[in-house]
Amino acid sequence: MATLQVSTTSNVPTVDPDRVDELRSFLDEWLLGTGPFDTLTVDVVEPDRDPDTGERPPPYLVLYGYASFGPVHRPTVRHAAYEQLDAASDLEGLSDADREALIDAETEDLVYDYQHEHTEDFLRELVAYLVEPFIVQTAGYEKCRFPLVGYQYSVDLDGEIDHVSLS
Repeated sequence: MATLQVSTTSNVPTVDPDRVDELRSFLDEWLLGTGPFDTLTVDVVEPDRDPDTGERPPPYLVLYGYASFGPVHRPTVRHAAYEQLDAASDLEGLSDADREALIDAETEDLVYDYQHEHTEDFLRELVAYLVEPFIVQTAGYEKCRFPLVGYQYSVDLDGEIDHVSLS
């Protein structure tokens, strides 16, 4: 059985310098990548001052890694996991620590069910922190010469989203 190999990268749009901390908090609420390796690096980079001029370049967003770009809003999935467990009465009689552990485990199980479901929400909310359009691309293959999966999302500063897919 072959393993899907996926790579994701984005442009490096400039971030509003006054909203860097807000953007970091926003990004903490999202799981951005899923796949065999489940890792996408996302960070707001604040460059050091230029030693010659003393000026600080503006901060920028980086996103890259070996997972498929399919944002999932963690609090939404956690709420769904709680509702599902509560409806099945699986939380009754558990200590607070056991209850939280069970909800966390169920949340991780549900993440894949929500992959790509929140992508447009993520992009529309993300653009509020940027001063340039954001573009992200994912391509992947599975023991073949040509891409098995490939797509690009772009969002402009007005929140207009374009989605292009190879499939």
